[in-house]
Amino acid sequence: MKIKSILIDDEVHNLQNLERLLEKNCPNVEVIAKASSAEEGIKFITKHQPDLVFLDIEMPGKNGFGMLESLTKINFEVIFVTAYSQYVLKAIKSCALDYLMKPIVISELQEAVTRVSDVVAKKNENYKLKVLVENLKEINQPKKIALPTAEELFFVSIEDIIRCKGENNYTLFFLTNNTSVLVSKTLKEWDDLLSSFSFIRTHQSHLINSIHVKSFVKKDGGYILMKDGSTVSVSKHRKEQTLNQLASLR
Repeated sequence: MKIKSILIDDEVHNLQNLERLLEKNCPNVEVIAKASSAEEGIKFITKHQPDLVFLDIEMPGKNGFGMLESLTKINFEVIFVTAYSQYVLKAIKSCALDYLMKPIVISELQEAVTRVSDVVAKKNENYKLKVLVENLKEINQPKKIALPTAEELFFVSIEDIIRCKGENNYTLFFLTNNTSVLVSKTLKEWDDLLSSFSFIRTHQSHLINSIHVKSFVKKDGGYILMKDGSTVSVSKHRKEQTLNQLASLR
């Protein structure tokens, strides 16, 4: 399991050094962004929804503690990285899971990452359990799926999902209420989860809910027309499979 991490430090060489140490000694940590100020850190945290933030304390303007106080929700783990021992007690009393003193000792870095791994794994299991319980509670109702965004966790009935569009490491869900939800997971991950609910992967970037298909249009190489009027591409190598899947569901 990869731990999505953001590094925040106002000194570029510290960011580069920490990234190198993580890459060499903590392969389960994926650095998804580096920020050189509290303001930039807040922006990246909101955008990327990390599992973990390595946070320098002493920075110009707003320090690490001030940055955390500016956030409305802290749904990630924090490891403080500081060269100042006077901050250690405050770091322990704050939301930090751990702290590291500069210069960073590799063994201490690895121990801190191991503790984070255990916490993140438990959070993921709790998240999966929450979805399972939600489905079991509504056994006679349309199945629901949890869509985690930067701000909240949406529970959406699977039948209300019209289609999904992959956008790099994100997936955009189009819903029957004319809204869309951007989720930080790849389309492949959602394809694996939704294929048992009659969803069809028509293209590298498209996943459709078959109950919302209106027709297959043969012109222009072939494409899917959905009941909401949207059109979805069908790749050449998925065309036959898509038609067979649609036929088997009718």
